[in-house]
Amino acid sequence: MIKLLHILGVVLFLGNIIISAIWRLLAQKAEDKSVHRFSIKLIQRTDIIFTVPSVILIAVTGHMLAVGLGGIGAHGWIYHSYALLSVSALIWLVGLVPIQRKQLKLIEESHSLKEAGIRYKTMNKWWVILGTIATVLPLIALYLMVVRPA
Repeated sequence: MIKLLHILGVVLFLGNIIISAIWRLLAQKAEDKSVHRFSIKLIQRTDIIFTVPSVILIAVTGHMLAVGLGGIGAHGWIYHSYALLSVSALIWLVGLVPIQRKQLKLIEESHSLKEAGIRYKTMNKWWVILGTIATVLPLIALYLMVVRPA
């Protein structure tokens, strides 16, 4: 049952972060301020509804499963998966969430995307860079969990 809950957490987590990236990238192609605003607010909501609970589920069940296999340090693939997920979470907390908040504030204070200007576009670029890294790292962790290299 613990393994099933762990896999459920992983599916919800990866599904949400991947689809959020797709929504955001599609929204960035639009020149409509309301589309950008909607995409940021939607990602903030889905982070609360899906990302936070799935991360907690992954952490709790993953730790329980790791203990049964000798602990975090017993296998390199467990240790490295913890590290990858921790770095991804740090990027999300310190990079992506603040960028989204700043962008939302900038959009709400501007009459148009053009008025939001280069600062908004620069934040978009950083969101894509950090978001890509924060998405790839858990995918590598998934690979390690499935393959369990020696």
